[in-house]
Amino acid sequence: MLAFFTTIHVLLCVFMIFVILLQPGKDAGMGAALGGGAATSAFGGRGAVTFLGKVTAACAVAFFVTSLGLSLVGLRTSAVSKSSLVAKQHEDAEKKKAADDAKAKEEAAKKDAPVPTLQQGDPTAPPPTTPAPDAPKAIDAVPSQKVP
Repeated sequence: MLAFFTTIHVLLCVFMIFVILLQPGKDAGMGAALGGGAATSAFGGRGAVTFLGKVTAACAVAFFVTSLGLSLVGLRTSAVSKSSLVAKQHEDAEKKKAADDAKAKEEAAKKDAPVPTLQQGDPTAPPPTTPAPDAPKAIDAVPSQKVP
């Protein structure tokens, strides 16, 4: 249904452009070039202006109605999608909060759990750490030379 009204809207727009261009102005520029002069003689002295004016007014009213209708449909569609987007964001936030709470409880349980003590000779115990020796300084690494 939306595609139908969009098509009608576009056709009204194109038709209204042609009707406006066919109307004779003060110098009868574009209207005379596209046959507007012949239309004037067919409808009488002022008949074409009144007829084309009425057609233009009818097209303008229909164009405004279709414009308002399409904008209302677009507004309703965007409001629905926006509300569903907001609901999805709230749902995602609740899931994240629940996951964070579960992680916090897990960490708290690990802190409260007793730490097993390693005994001497335990094969699963890591070897004791020894500090690394100091690295040589730049002065020690390069012999000093006398500058003349």
